[in-house]
Amino acid sequence: MGAWGHGHFENDSALDFVGDIEDSKNPKQLFIDTLDNAVNSDYLDSDDACYTVVTSAYIDSQVSGTRYTSVEDEEPMNIDTFISQNPSLDLADLKDKAVSALKRVVGDDSELKELWEENEEDYPLWRSNIEQLISRLSK
Repeated sequence: MGAWGHGHFENDSALDFVGDIEDSKNPKQLFIDTLDNAVNSDYLDSDDACYTVVTSAYIDSQVSGTRYTSVEDEEPMNIDTFISQNPSLDLADLKDKAVSALKRVVGDDSELKELWEENEEDYPLWRSNIEQLISRLSK
């Protein structure tokens, strides 16, 4: 059974991408490529949208100090240890690109948005989480 929840890390695609980030030799370039893909795609598929949200959460964690926890066990996500293990990795210059990419995630040409809209109860929670992330990165 797959994971699916309204939090940034509560789906299988997001969790798989966290592993890709942790294994990357150049995570900043991975973040840049992910955000560029989201901004430049004609139609943003759900996996790419999930990767965009995760990338933006990593940026948010570093530049805003936001801490993310696992919903299941209230333990810190790997994102917190990643930031502390990569203290020289400066992601501040990616904030504006992340905001643009996140706007694509909640825009009309986003498969992930379409999927969430089918769930009338949880869609507002998911969208609110994305809008809060956009707000923090816009400061």
